[in-house]
Amino acid sequence: MTLVKYAQFYLVLLLVILLFGCFGKPPASGEDNQLFVVSDPDNWQALESSIKDVFERVIKTPQPEKLFEVHWIPPEKFSQFATKRNLAIVGILNAEGEINKKVSNMLSAEVKAKVADGSAFVFPKENPWAKNQLLVVLASTSFAEMREKLQDNKDYLYQLFEKKVLAETGAKMFSQLEQTEISEELLENYGWMVRIQHDYIINIERLQDRFVMIRRSLPGRERWLFVHWIEDGDPDIISEKWALNTRDKLTRKFYENDLIDREHTVSEEVDFLNRSALKLEGLWGNDEKVAGGPFRNYTFYDDQSGRIYMIDVAVWFPRGNKEPFLRQLDIIANTFKTADEVRKETEKEVN
Repeated sequence: MTLVKYAQFYLVLLLVILLFGCFGKPPASGEDNQLFVVSDPDNWQALESSIKDVFERVIKTPQPEKLFEVHWIPPEKFSQFATKRNLAIVGILNAEGEINKKVSNMLSAEVKAKVADGSAFVFPKENPWAKNQLLVVLASTSFAEMREKLQDNKDYLYQLFEKKVLAETGAKMFSQLEQTEISEELLENYGWMVRIQHDYIINIERLQDRFVMIRRSLPGRERWLFVHWIEDGDPDIISEKWALNTRDKLTRKFYENDLIDREHTVSEEVDFLNRSALKLEGLWGNDEKVAGGPFRNYTFYDDQSGRIYMIDVAVWFPRGNKEPFLRQLDIIANTFKTADEVRKETEKEVN
């Protein structure tokens, strides 16, 4: 890079910083599912597939969908994208290139030493140039090492941005007309609650089956969430096979014969609201209706109540993207609280 271009680049950056300092940080721009990656051309050419492998995870709905779309930003356009909501800067230390040198200048000598010995490579920072912005700086000493670090830390890197998107989506969902009276009704009647958006209804309540379903129905699209529980449950019965069979039994009865597509469903042990849970994720189908879509299912044992809980979310939207709806339902599922948890939170607030 010529000296003139180098000076111009930092002049633009300085003006951006000064502007933000004078008038306060602007709100971050861009869609919540857009991730902008700033790097030198050689870096992008060498690392594009590794970066997309980390962030462009495919969700089968059954069509392949993604939470994040990655967009490369070359150095000369950096100032135009400095206030984007989700931003990553990728640099190789001691290499030529505008962004490589910028990353090197951003890091202290102590931090660069840690990058050099391989003990550090990712540096997240909230709201550096805009409100509600997440910047992640990735630094390494070579392309090979960067690829290895990306692979070894792919879950952590993905979750950095995923947690931000989920928090922002949840804030929007419950920003107005939340149906707190329904949550209170569920708590009083059944000993648990979830937060209810303004446009959901309780569609099924069967105390004898310990089954409650909430639903949002619009022309051409459906969203469901059910909670099923077992009193005096034995945690040892929870297994992939048991969860698959239990969900199929419930959906045969209450979802007009929806069944799990077992060839396209996987299970894993996860942390769900500070509990060990079995998670199913995959596709459901209904041969009679010639319909299907994605679902997620969490099953766990609650020590305090002695109950086994199954929380399940599902979407039907054949003509559009289902990931945003699945994300919203998952957020509702993650607002689940037992009566004991609500009581403890209330006591803590009082004290």
